[in-house]
Amino acid sequence: MSYTMPPSGYTVPAQPGQPRPGTVTAASGLLYVLALISLAITALAAYSISLLGADTFRQIYEDAGMNPTEAEQAASIASTFAYVGAAPWLVFAILYLILAIFVGKGKQWARITTWVIAGISALCCFGLSLAGNAANSALSGMSGQSGVDQGELARRIQDEQPDWLPVVDTALYAVGLLAAIVVIVLLLLPPSNPYFRRPEPQWTPPAYPAP
Repeated sequence: MSYTMPPSGYTVPAQPGQPRPGTVTAASGLLYVLALISLAITALAAYSISLLGADTFRQIYEDAGMNPTEAEQAASIASTFAYVGAAPWLVFAILYLILAIFVGKGKQWARITTWVIAGISALCCFGLSLAGNAANSALSGMSGQSGVDQGELARRIQDEQPDWLPVVDTALYAVGLLAAIVVIVLLLLPPSNPYFRRPEPQWTPPAYPAP
């Protein structure tokens, strides 16, 4: 009669079918919302760029008081920054989509990464964008150096865009900022902790076959 030594030692038990806490479900859902918001902001930025080409920027800067050479340089810089400014939103949309999937699956690395990404986007993207919109509104009536009327510059740029565009942008920034903060809080709450806790290895004694 042959005899086979059974396996023994430390093994990691299968994680039981633990129900997903409501805090994690809500956080995962909000991450999907943040992905959609970031994608919408990217689309609106691309639409805005299509309305404000380099020639339009140049004419606006000339009308605001710049000489043709300065206006040409400023228009080139403005167009470049418009494209560069739209790129991070697309990156965040992809990151939020990935994090939404793996946070829902209880991956600890996704939880930690979400805290970092949501914190960065809340402060550096949604928050700064809201502040930038407020600053643009405050420029009305102001004049800068070199005879450039900053108020006229801001008004002309706004005139080239639909009236609804700044309103929708501001609403998306505000909702995104709130959602990012709520996601961080939800994943910090105690009910979320057990879902991300990995089972500890357990030692299983050898099991010998019955004689």
